[in-house]
Amino acid sequence: MTAALALLPVVLQYLPTVESGAEHLWAWVTSVRTAAQQSGEWTADMEQQYRDALQACGKDPAWQPDLPKS
Repeated sequence: MTAALALLPVVLQYLPTVESGAEHLWAWVTSVRTAAQQSGEWTADMEQQYRDALQACGKDPAWQPDLPKS
């Protein structure tokens, strides 16, 4: 437990970098998807499957935030 507490300042220090990296990753995925749509490699059916998969992940209980404690 003390080792985890000792690492906490380091983890908190790099949190903005991780968040920024996630935003860049999402932008890259979006740009690749857009380019594939423009070249016809990403069909409308593939786009619908992609959107359905994203929505399914959002509804998965594992990804739902915990309810606030009363």
